[in-house]
Amino acid sequence: MTFLRVVEVLPPLFAASRGRRDHLATGAAMERFGEEARGIRDFADIILVANVKDLKRVKFDSVHAAVMLKEEYNLRAAPVIVVRDQNRPQFLSTVLTAVSLGIDSLMIAWGDDYAKSSHASNVRDFPDLAGAIREANRIKSRARSPIRFFAPIDLESLAYPEGAALARERLRAGADLLLAQPPTTDDGETFDRHDSLLEKSGLKEKVLPNVFHFRDDEDIRDYERMFGWRLPNGLHQAARGEGELMDLERKIVGRLRTSGYAGVYLSTRGTPSIAERVLA
Repeated sequence: MTFLRVVEVLPPLFAASRGRRDHLATGAAMERFGEEARGIRDFADIILVANVKDLKRVKFDSVHAAVMLKEEYNLRAAPVIVVRDQNRPQFLSTVLTAVSLGIDSLMIAWGDDYAKSSHASNVRDFPDLAGAIREANRIKSRARSPIRFFAPIDLESLAYPEGAALARERLRAGADLLLAQPPTTDDGETFDRHDSLLEKSGLKEKVLPNVFHFRDDEDIRDYERMFGWRLPNGLHQAARGEGELMDLERKIVGRLRTSGYAGVYLSTRGTPSIAERVLA
């Protein structure tokens, strides 16, 4: 069985407000983005182009960025489409655009809420994520496209019947694989817990656990605050430096390979070269 390596990268980002010397060097940014992605082609089966929620920055559209990687660099790339940011007609148009331009995989995500103070609006023209996936699947069928859909899953929610039911509903709606959060952060306690949850729910063959690259203990704590993650004490103790954390990430990937998983979902946090160091 092929072990699928889905590697998440960030599209080019720019400051939203212009400073005295700030300019949008779009051509150079896209070229750098493409070259960085090409540099990990031997370590990524699919390059997942993230949809970043950062109101201080403007970003390249993920579909456009994925198409560029496909056409100019001959890479398999999948854009992330966020339901939060599009009404129903625009969402379906975005899916159709991806299908029409030959994209063979994409991820459909719900998206975090914008803060009330942000002056940005959540759209969400669907009752739930499964509804959006179902509509995208109709576009796929009508276009007779082989495109594959990814969707997110909260691994910790599988401890409860409603969490497992939600995951299965996304699969029934048309998702082919589920990409997991929060990350699997060690090859012991957390791995065993996540593995047990997936075994009991019968979802193990449909889920790619996440390996998230942390830089140090302060970085870990920042993400715990940002996403409400409760990461194990052992991870904090191992965070003496980036090298030690990367050793741990390699061990997790090794155990995923030998434990019957379909693949891994690696978050590189804007440094694509991490993929070579973790997945080689």
